Order: sequence, then C-alpha cells, then structure tokens
Amino acid sequence: MPRRVKGRRILWFFLLATLHAGAQPDITNQPLRQISPDIFQLGAVRFDKSRKSVQFPAQLNMNDGLIEYLLVNSKGKAYESLLATETEQYHIQLAMLLIGAKGAPPTPALLNAPSVPFHVNQPPGRRLAIAGDPISIEFAWSLPDGRKQVRAEDCLVNLTTHTNVARGPWTYNGSRVVNGTFIAQHDGSIVAMIDDLDAMVNNPRPGSDNDQIWQINSNMLPPLHTPIEVTFKLLTPKRP
Repeated sequence: MPRRVKGRRILWFFLLATLHAGAQPDITNQPLRQISPDIFQLGAVRFDKSRKSVQFPAQLNMNDGLIEYLLVNSKGKAYESLLATETEQYHIQLAMLLIGAKGAPPTPALLNAPSVPFHVNQPPGRRLAIAGDPISIEFAWSLPDGRKQVRAEDCLVNLTTHTNVARGPWTYNGSRVVNGTFIAQHDGSIVAMIDDLDAMVNNPRPGSDNDQIWQINSNMLPPLHTPIEVTFKLLTPKRP
C-alpha cells in the first residue's frame, strides 16, 4: 500500500477514535483544529457535530450548458461540472464520518462493480442501486449586495421535465476503497448527477443514467469563478 494512502487511513482511524472517545485532540500536532465544543476544522473543511453539517470552499466552474457532475476537484471532469474545489476528498469523507454518516455498505457487489458506463455497467432495470445516507446540499456566496444561499437543486434544470431539478435528498454513498485506494480521491469525483459509484455523493432522482438532461440554471448563479461555500447536511432518514 502506498505510504500516503496508508498514512491517511491511520489518520482517519486515529481521529475517529479520539473524537468518539470524547478526548481532546492534540491540535498542535494534528491537522484537526477545534473551534468550539462541536465545531472542528480539518484542512479546508469545517464540520459541526451538533448540526450534522460539513462545509468547504469551491468555486463556480461553469455557468451554462449540460453537466454530469455537480462538484469535482482538479482530478475530476471539470469540463462538465458545475463547481470545482481544491478541498481534499479524504477530509470531506472523514468529516462526514465524524458527524455520523456511514455511506454505502462495502458489499461484494459494490466493490466488484465495474466503473463504466455511468460507473454502473448493467442494463436498465438491473443497475446496482447506490445506497447511502440522505443529505441536503446548499450553496452560498457573497456579492456586493449581500450573501445569497440556495439549494443545489435550484441551480439545475431537468430537460425531461423542463423544471428545476426536484428538491429532495442526495445520497451520500462515500465512494469506494479498492485495494487500499480511496477512489474519490484518485478520480476527483465528489457529487455526481449521473450514476457514479466512485463519486462521494450521487443523484437519486429518475434520469440519473442519462447524461443529456441535467442543465445549468444560469439565472440562479453568480458570475463565473465566484467562490462558493458548499454545505452537506446529514438528514434523518424517513421511516416507513
């Protein structure tokens, strides 16, 4: 296993054990900084254990056209993603684990699934369901006339329905770890509009197997390259 990957896994387990045990981490020697009793900073990621929320910076990468991804980093498909970020995916993953997210269970079917097409290589009706935790996604940015906050769904149009993307939860599946490699960190995929087992978050809405229906709603967005604050909030699953 590469030293960098092994070191990150050790860091995850150390920080998990520290916080779950209620101990105060040594903020002088670790990349985790405590802001208040429930708020922590990990690299560029800030998370609130009481509000079950994770925040990190990004910027508007596209303001027109079709997209396959809502958010990627520099390793991802930035040419078809609404937002881009330099935030480390493993910091986002660790923060989500620390607020209680579990992601998709690492079943053999999930770990052995191929990555194409749309990262779910099965015919319609037999695709592997992407399981995970329900989260909300919000964007916020500052302009001269004040701060604006919107739901991620309102920034997109579904060309099948000719309306904004339906409001509702997104699926935090947490990507996959294959042969010791955290695939989201390797591929740069964070939030996918089309089925992508290797992205950290997936779009559970009908049409997630179609890369020709997710269009940017330019009227809802600021100028290109505007800094955007992204917030993931862990939601309580609805009980039957």
